[in-house]
Amino acid sequence: MSSIQTSGPSAPGGRAGASGLEQVNSWSRDVRFASGCILMVFATTHFLNHAMGIFGISAMEAVQGWRYWFWHSKPGTVLLYGALIVHPVFALLRVAQRRTFRMPLREVLQIALGVAIPLFLIDHIVATRIQGALFAQDESYHAVLRRLWPSLALSQSILLLLVWSHGVIGLHFTFRTRDAYVRWRDPFLLAAILVPLLALIGFVVAGREARIMALPPELYTTQQVDSFNMHVTWAKRAFFGLVGGFVLFVAVREVRARAVGAITVRFVGHGVRKVVPGFTLLEMFRRFGIPHAALCGGRARCATCRVLVLDGADDLPPPGPNEARLLRRISAGDRVRLACQIRPKHDLQVQILLAARQRGAGPAGALDPDSGIAKKGLTVMVADLRAFTALSQRQLPHELITLLNRFYDEMSQAIAAHGGRIEAIYGDGLMAVFGLETTPGRAGAAAIAAAGDMVRAVEALNREYATALPLPLRIGIGIHGGQAIVGAVENESMGRREITVGETVMIASQLEAATRRLLSDIIVSAETVTATGRSYAGMIAYKIAIKGRDKPVQVYGFGGLPEPAPADKPEDASREKRIAKTEADDTAG
Repeated sequence: MSSIQTSGPSAPGGRAGASGLEQVNSWSRDVRFASGCILMVFATTHFLNHAMGIFGISAMEAVQGWRYWFWHSKPGTVLLYGALIVHPVFALLRVAQRRTFRMPLREVLQIALGVAIPLFLIDHIVATRIQGALFAQDESYHAVLRRLWPSLALSQSILLLLVWSHGVIGLHFTFRTRDAYVRWRDPFLLAAILVPLLALIGFVVAGREARIMALPPELYTTQQVDSFNMHVTWAKRAFFGLVGGFVLFVAVREVRARAVGAITVRFVGHGVRKVVPGFTLLEMFRRFGIPHAALCGGRARCATCRVLVLDGADDLPPPGPNEARLLRRISAGDRVRLACQIRPKHDLQVQILLAARQRGAGPAGALDPDSGIAKKGLTVMVADLRAFTALSQRQLPHELITLLNRFYDEMSQAIAAHGGRIEAIYGDGLMAVFGLETTPGRAGAAAIAAAGDMVRAVEALNREYATALPLPLRIGIGIHGGQAIVGAVENESMGRREITVGETVMIASQLEAATRRLLSDIIVSAETVTATGRSYAGMIAYKIAIKGRDKPVQVYGFGGLPEPAPADKPEDASREKRIAKTEADDTAG
């Protein structure tokens, strides 16, 4: 991407410094994420250990031994407390780099949770790990539960929810732009709900059990009490000092920034703004309420905030590692940059590349892209009435529309009965998708079954309208499975519409067009049939050319209704007989 590497003659020191800052941001983000994952793994094992309290304290302590084997070892201790120090420090550095605190509510919540956690966590760590290390204080579940239940049960429950919510939100917004996350989103949501719920239930059950255990009271020496109070006081002072230093840094930075001359940034379609250097373009969008998209929240994990730099590109530093990698991935053109990664120090003119008008814009102008936008493995069906033009010329308008209403009513029922969804209706045809909530194999089988019901429905309509139709109805159906992009488009005139786009849709459409030439009511790609894991009677193999593909595509045509092959016939032998019958090359595409 040499076109992205700008190299203007002016301000080389500034560009080098900014480039260094981007590289620091890149590795600091990775360190923050890695340390957060370590803390989340610890929290998950800890809370699952709590959940064992449903079966009693003895079960909790049995699992605790396995958990302590790692987290109380030297490597486990270094990892845990290293992450416990590194993560909040780098998180504060990330927040300190912000030049505006106008942000989406989800980011405000994430920061607030992160600040609240130490207020509850410090007492817990001191009372368990530190006191246990200094005075050999019993850290077993029955001893700790007796100290916590019931006087500290509420604060510990709040701590559990704070830690878990902070971690789950962070993981969700980190991975939601990844294609693979679509498959794991529902299990992730289930775990996000069940883990804290079961942990709280186990905590309550075990706490009540610990309270009624016939054990001697636990006595504390004056030295233990003084040690606990001292460590809690110093730890909280350090935390408040860190937060206070952050506030002071931001205040000093703002004072110094206002003493520096402002630069002019022109946003095409959104006016001209005067702003002091230091803001990222994304922060400027938020500060001035300019509608924009930022799916990853400004972490260079998506490209929704990209802009076209019309003027001033030579004064910008070259992209950092994460930005350059993402720009290469999307094959970005010349002068395309990520708004979240550039901090202009000179006058600039930019144009937002993604649509700036979208419902749901927050108070900061942030557009929260639809979480349903994803790339999924789907099965697409395209169906079309044959000879519709000739039919429309011989029917009265009212009769034709009445017939179409009946046709679409029957088609929609057949598709919905097998878990499909109609995406588009265009005159005498429709497009439907299968697999939004199931596996590709089941989606393919459902689409083929729905196609059979649709052919049956057309035959029933022919019988019903036999005396009224000048010629019988015929339908052609093309089915193909593969990766497709799903989402929604909307504007003020047409509202919101769910759409599916991609090569899979194009191939399904060409398969439907091939039904006329091959005299088959239904044509299904071989990939889709293979994915179902089933064999169908009456399949005839063809090879047809597809626009955009170098090699012909193997497909199967059905002259009649698709029925599963008899169980006593081997699948391979059945298919070989059909393949031997005919092969047709559709060069017209």
